[in-house]
Amino acid sequence: MRRWRKIWLLAVIPVLLMTGCGKNEKDQERREVEFTVMALDEVPRELAEEIEANKQGEIRMSYMDGGFLYLIRGYGEQKTGGYSISVAECTEDDTAVYLDTRLIGPSNQEQLSKEPSWPCLVLKMEAREKEVVIE
Repeated sequence: MRRWRKIWLLAVIPVLLMTGCGKNEKDQERREVEFTVMALDEVPRELAEEIEANKQGEIRMSYMDGGFLYLIRGYGEQKTGGYSISVAECTEDDTAVYLDTRLIGPSNQEQLSKEPSWPCLVLKMEAREKEVVIE
């Protein structure tokens, strides 16, 4: 009986150790993506119209046009002006492009517009045939 236990352990232990050695998709190394921040009046007309139609709510979308990929992140209506958006991460791996942004509120020193605003960020980069993940 002991002999069978030893053989079984010798067979099972290497298999258990090998399961941790594989590289899964979440472990893929991400690379920085070069991008340009676009003003809304510089984006393709069709995209500008789509952003305008949806600006009241949050926007997470991508758009391809003329060999370029546009990543759009809008934060919906804010009660005042003075908001901005920063890019925390814009990276890619073999399967996807990732965008993570942060909404930055107005500073206390700013003269705030009492009019509502619709902060929106548009990034332009070379086209990629990958999934887009916008946080």
